[in-house]
Amino acid sequence: MTGLLRGPWGVLLLLANLLNGYVAYAALVTQPQGAWDESTLTGIETACALLVVFSAVTFLLALLPVRRRTLSRWWLAPALVFLLVGAARWTYIVQTYPQGPGG
Repeated sequence: MTGLLRGPWGVLLLLANLLNGYVAYAALVTQPQGAWDESTLTGIETACALLVVFSAVTFLLALLPVRRRTLSRWWLAPALVFLLVGAARWTYIVQTYPQGPGG
């Protein structure tokens, strides 16, 4: 079978990567108004946590067809990139906006 998408694995991974892209967009574009904006900071941290979890699940889903050589190794790359983006954004938010004395 030739082509970029090889059966249901390609479609499943494409949809999972689209979901990861949507969550990554939400995590990266949302900006807090300041250190006092706890609700937005919590939302960003939640989006980053979801991105890390979804990326890990996508990576594990991609591992099976890659090991069976149904799909190429490049299908692992988007999940790893999204995992790194989520972890980096989460670390940036935690370091830049530390929790104040009231929280």
